[in-house]
Amino acid sequence: MVIKRFRQVLPGYTRPATTRPRPPLPPVPRSLRSALKNHPDHIERLQMALHGVSVAPTTRLPRIEMAVWAIEDRLSRFLAEAKQELDSARCSDDDERFKRAEEDEALMTHLCRKNTWMGDEVFAAWFRNL
Repeated sequence: MVIKRFRQVLPGYTRPATTRPRPPLPPVPRSLRSALKNHPDHIERLQMALHGVSVAPTTRLPRIEMAVWAIEDRLSRFLAEAKQELDSARCSDDDERFKRAEEDEALMTHLCRKNTWMGDEVFAAWFRNL
């Protein structure tokens, strides 16, 4: 005890870093993960939105409802980005870029429907148990 206290008084002493275990990230619904397998950045953005819900201060709203809203918000952003890319691809003369943008826009339109990704029990259980 005395030696520990003495070390703290010496010049150049730095406190040891305290590391807390990082909480596990909430799961992205399996159907969304498989549909967005070619868009890893979108999956990461969904993961961060869900993480924000899981660490947010408690409110009266159920966390599962907040998580659904977060996913819907991200998916609508993805759709807006896909439409913007489609518009810019339409202006360019690159047929391959236009075809890719059309496919992305169709995928995001499909994903914006709730029935395509709701019903994942692992996702629902995660937010019900918080």
